[in-house]
Amino acid sequence: MKNREVITIVIIIIITLTATIWQKGDNMVDLYVALIIAGKRTFARVPARYQDAVRETLLALGLDENGDPIKDNE
Repeated sequence: MKNREVITIVIIIIITLTATIWQKGDNMVDLYVALIIAGKRTFARVPARYQDAVRETLLALGLDENGDPIKDNE
């Protein structure tokens, strides 16, 4: 297994466990967020009904729609 694959799996597990612990609700949102962060899915490929929630979750994590850290303009 390549390092990137291991990192992808770990990220998906962490987000899924965090969502379960917090009882966040929509596991599909968490799955799409994890896939975007791992670079396995683009925001444009997220179904429209999940896009707002996925965008909000990414922003709450300090990430843009590509899963990249939001840069501060200081």
